[in-house]
Amino acid sequence: MLSRDYELNGTINRAASEGAKFALILAMLEQDCTHRPHLEKTKETNQIPEVETGLNYYRSSPLSATDTYWKTCQQTSQLIHNGQLQSAQLWLDMHPEPLSQYNKADGIDAEVMANCSINTQTRLKQAEQNELKIDETGLYDILQKLEPVSA
Repeated sequence: MLSRDYELNGTINRAASEGAKFALILAMLEQDCTHRPHLEKTKETNQIPEVETGLNYYRSSPLSATDTYWKTCQQTSQLIHNGQLQSAQLWLDMHPEPLSQYNKADGIDAEVMANCSINTQTRLKQAEQNELKIDETGLYDILQKLEPVSA
């Protein structure tokens, strides 16, 4: 079964430099991925699972800024202002800064968008315009406007 699959036996990789042959082999691939052969996931043998969990003793960076972050930020600025750079570095390692001010993966600030290239800005604006509003209750109104078909 593996010898007949173009992806797993390396045929696609070898044909990558030949344009027409590569396009033909891609077209011949099975579209439904459930019909294609797949490799079974190997079982990981970890004899000592508690070693991996205990390796990281440091806090991870929070996703968004909270009220407690602003308090620790003041402590960091005081240490830097007093010239205690090593203490400030230790403090930041013990209290990592958040990754963003707000935990919104889809939101991009206007300042960030203004610094993007013009192509990126137009693509982001087009994505907002192509977004369709879905009104599930409108289906009832459409069905009411239809005339009943008599057989």
